[in-house]
Amino acid sequence: MVALCLLSRPAAAQAPPGHGSPPAAGEDGDGPSLMLVRLLVNGQAQEGEILAGRRGDAWFLKAADLERWKIRADAPPVTIDGEALVPLPSFITPSFDAASQQLDLTVPAERFAVQRLSGSAGRLLPTAGTFAAFLNYDLSVSHQDELASSAFLEAGLSDDWGLFANSMTVGQSSGIGNGVVRLDSYFIRDDPQDLRRLILGDTVTTSPDWGRQIRYGGVRYGTEFGLSPTLITFPTPAFLGRTAVPSNVELLVNNAVRFQSDVDQGPFSIDQVPLVTGAGEVTLVVRDATGVERRVRTPYYVSPRLLSAGLSAWSFEAGAERRDYGIASFSYGTAFAAGSYRRGLTDWLTVDARAEASGDVQMLGGGLSFVWPLLGEFSLALAGSRGREGSGGLYRASFARITPRWNIALSYQRASDGFDQIGIDRPADRIARQFQASAGASLGDLGSMVVTWTDLEYGDGNRARIGSANYSVGIGSRAYMSLFALRSDMAGREPEAVVGLGLTIPLGTRTSVYAQGDNRNRLAEIRRTAPLSGGWGYRLAGSEGENDRQQAEMNWRGSTGELSLEAARFRGKTGVRLLASGGVMFAAGGIHASRRIENGFGVVEVPGQGNVRIYQENRPVARTDRRGIAIVPDLRPYEANRISLAPSDLPLDVRLPDDTMIVVPRIRGAAHARFPVEQDRPGTVVVATADGKPVAAGANVRTDGGETLFVGFGGEIFVRNLREGMVLEIDTGGGVCKATVTGIAPRDTLPRIGPVACAFQREPAP
Repeated sequence: MVALCLLSRPAAAQAPPGHGSPPAAGEDGDGPSLMLVRLLVNGQAQEGEILAGRRGDAWFLKAADLERWKIRADAPPVTIDGEALVPLPSFITPSFDAASQQLDLTVPAERFAVQRLSGSAGRLLPTAGTFAAFLNYDLSVSHQDELASSAFLEAGLSDDWGLFANSMTVGQSSGIGNGVVRLDSYFIRDDPQDLRRLILGDTVTTSPDWGRQIRYGGVRYGTEFGLSPTLITFPTPAFLGRTAVPSNVELLVNNAVRFQSDVDQGPFSIDQVPLVTGAGEVTLVVRDATGVERRVRTPYYVSPRLLSAGLSAWSFEAGAERRDYGIASFSYGTAFAAGSYRRGLTDWLTVDARAEASGDVQMLGGGLSFVWPLLGEFSLALAGSRGREGSGGLYRASFARITPRWNIALSYQRASDGFDQIGIDRPADRIARQFQASAGASLGDLGSMVVTWTDLEYGDGNRARIGSANYSVGIGSRAYMSLFALRSDMAGREPEAVVGLGLTIPLGTRTSVYAQGDNRNRLAEIRRTAPLSGGWGYRLAGSEGENDRQQAEMNWRGSTGELSLEAARFRGKTGVRLLASGGVMFAAGGIHASRRIENGFGVVEVPGQGNVRIYQENRPVARTDRRGIAIVPDLRPYEANRISLAPSDLPLDVRLPDDTMIVVPRIRGAAHARFPVEQDRPGTVVVATADGKPVAAGANVRTDGGETLFVGFGGEIFVRNLREGMVLEIDTGGGVCKATVTGIAPRDTLPRIGPVACAFQREPAP
């Protein structure tokens, strides 16, 4: 016995550290073995039993399991009893309890694979659309000394291929005659996948801060970030952290929650967080399952003037400048071609360039914008041109810093006499010198203050200087007061100054009272806005002083348009005006009246179900017509719009798989939102055997459509969707019989059929 004890001591001494329990059943010394274990990672139990392999002190697990737990393992797999397993990396410390078959792995937090989270919603592609034609109208009829009328009309066609639209004004007044002026005619085709837009027809040029934007007719093709409204194009910092166990993370931007998500154990990265532009502070909060919380505060400065590193935007334009817009229908000038390009070189530096060329003018310019977090955001630009009056140049510099407490912005631009651009037809169109400054401060409970100054000098020598100051503060929770001052000094006019006070008092969610007094006028008004879902509103206003005016207005907003009736007295003369605004649309095989079609719109279809309430983001916006069609005119293009209906408006025999859907319309496109309804015809079938006795209650029933039912008392079977010729197969326990349903009256509500004979395939044994 002593010898046996002595022989056993070395084996005990060689047991692996932390593995004090005896080997598990099936373990073959140092030979490999397989077992099912309960596994914990950093104390967190993993779901189910895990297949593990052991060879001495070494442990092996499936690569798929390690990947599921985000543990990085690069070693090649080995085969143990026909199973391909991966050895645990050396940075993992295993601990095994053979009695409970539990394997606990301790993994350093930094050794897990990095989880990448985004605070921005993913890009949404448009939902399937439907062909639609629309006509928007704004009609005005007024009378003051004489009758006058005018209209703005806009017609369009849209589908998945794009949008074609044309707009015009029509004017008529007594003694003057009629006038029709075409405004814009254009075709738009969007590519949401690549964020590009093509416009053929009347449009406007793109332009940097130092450039000049003009209307023209021709073609424009280039980047359009608006096709993905949730995309954050300017650089934002990525926030890094790590946790040893699954946790919850929050990002607070200036103490307001902007992002929240659950993360697994290991390092994580959060980017594309919607930050408040300018300077601010982000607090990263990591909270594990036990309630332990860690907070890390990080200052930042972001500017929407920049593009993220590697991101570019460009535009190509060609055509002829539009002249006398709103006066002449077809008046175009000299042909030109132009292009713009911007690119983020780094997350703190963005460069841009623009070139323009026509028969009279050639211009080339460029600039850069950068952020210095300690100071703020800067931009510089230089441009040169050759035109009708020779060569010239332009330069511009600007600076801004925005913080939650205060902000300041400065810009200065100077152009020589010879500098020329497309759209400058005379010296008065050229800005020779421009200086702008603004500053603001938030004073907390004491209110806020803003001061601005603008000094403009044009090429013809005219100069305009405008300064303003505004102080506003809330008075308790029931009023809002503002003090303001404005001074303007225009060439050829006497300087003007206005100093006054305004007071706003809200009276509920839609009603407010406003009063203002300054050194020129006194004004008071009460206003009640019409509800978005439809209804009445009004406005009563009166002023005295230099502007002596009294006005009363009543307006109505409905699902088919808006009406407004106004009466006003100004300087002893009285006038009235009637305004009507709305739209008419052809879609889904019918003509529908709606509000103006400004953005995207939805064609909601609930087949055959009339007078069903339709909601947009939980707001009632329309009801279906007798065919089950409703128009929702104010959807956000290229964004997720939540459309729902009221299930209580549907008949009891109608089933609805889902009462909510998300649609993403194109620009002024019709997104088709079809709610598939299934209308049943419920009824009761009474089934009896050949001797006239009801089939026993509880018997199982199977319809020829595969539905499973049961027999109630008196042989009654409730069928959700009854139809002529339906076959019911009934297992009575003593045999299987079949009953065929016939004789359903077409207009019966909840019909009761029977007794219907149930014939056995073979007679049951006595």
